[in-house]
Amino acid sequence: MDLEKTLKEGLESVKGHVDVLKSDLEARYDKLQEQVKLAGEADSATKSEIQNLEALISGQKDRIESIEKSTSRLGSSAQPTSMKSKVQEALEAKEVQDQMQAFKSGNISGFTMNTKAVITEADAYTGDVVPADYVAGFKFDPERRTHVRQFLPNGTTNSDKIRYIKESNFTDGTAVTAEGVASGQSDFDLTATDAVVEKIAAHFRVSKEALNDTAGLASHISLRGMEKYMVEEDAYLLYDSTYGLTVTSTDYTLDQYTGDADAQEHDVLLEAIKQVENRNFRPSAIMMGIGRFYEMIRRKDADGRYIFPNDVVFGQRVPVVRGVPIIATNAINATDGNANDFLVADFAQLTTLFDRESMQVRFYEQDQDNVVKDLVTVQISGRLALPTYLPNAGAFGNFTSAITNAGNS
Repeated sequence: MDLEKTLKEGLESVKGHVDVLKSDLEARYDKLQEQVKLAGEADSATKSEIQNLEALISGQKDRIESIEKSTSRLGSSAQPTSMKSKVQEALEAKEVQDQMQAFKSGNISGFTMNTKAVITEADAYTGDVVPADYVAGFKFDPERRTHVRQFLPNGTTNSDKIRYIKESNFTDGTAVTAEGVASGQSDFDLTATDAVVEKIAAHFRVSKEALNDTAGLASHISLRGMEKYMVEEDAYLLYDSTYGLTVTSTDYTLDQYTGDADAQEHDVLLEAIKQVENRNFRPSAIMMGIGRFYEMIRRKDADGRYIFPNDVVFGQRVPVVRGVPIIATNAINATDGNANDFLVADFAQLTTLFDRESMQVRFYEQDQDNVVKDLVTVQISGRLALPTYLPNAGAFGNFTSAITNAGNS
């Protein structure tokens, strides 16, 4: 607050009031003179009004003088020790007391108080004098919004394993057969194959005091735990050393696409789709890393025109290659994966994701020494199985290797 400015504004207010009183006094004098001319004497009421106005004007002049004195003292070098002492000293000043009394009587519309120095937050405030405004919730960088399970067939199981029968070693004796000649014999093997149910889990330990006293903490722990679970699930579904789809799918065959010095990502994807279709499957989706995806759609031809249609480049349409939609996701760029990886697959034929226990968040008070320490354990867990029925329904490869091979062979 600028006290000097406030004092000046108060002074102008009082001076303005005095001007009004003087104008009123002049009007009363005119009335008095008119009465003397007409009646030879002045009315006693008019005389009384004039006396009251003169008294008011005199009092206002005293107030003006006191305010001007207060203003002149603003340049003093005295430093008050605290905000409280400044206010107390100002309230006890005679000029402020006079102004307060005049304000209570209705003679002035306001008053000013001189604290002899400018009060600032830096100098006068100690502690949390002005409380902060808090924004609800907790701020954190988000996890990915697209997850692998969204693109897989889903099911449930009540067992600890998924068993399926897989045909192998088919011998085809089907042929055109002449009359009287024995037909060819066909044969095959059947093998029972298991995919075991595995668990993904993590936990937090937190005090009851923190949970009770921190608004939204329980929800935040649940949310963050579930998001981290989904990220780990993506890594499992794609890169687990036994069941991950990039491990179980048939590898992209490099030597089937060679002799193209201008090969780029979309050329490799066309070849991958061709390889899957040659095995009599129809791919349903393409998974590739976000970084490589943007490198692909920003590529231009020799005339500077985008290779992909503009509505794809500018996000108005999901990009497709040979009618197969592209899923750009960082899941393909997991820690144990590679940003240059791609997976083209007929996912309905390739696999099914079975949930034994869907992802759950549980709060436990009885865990280790939780009772004596008044702690709560929060566990996030889920159990799932991922059988790969037909590896030939997928083609897994690496853009860098495929493009280099295509141009250099």
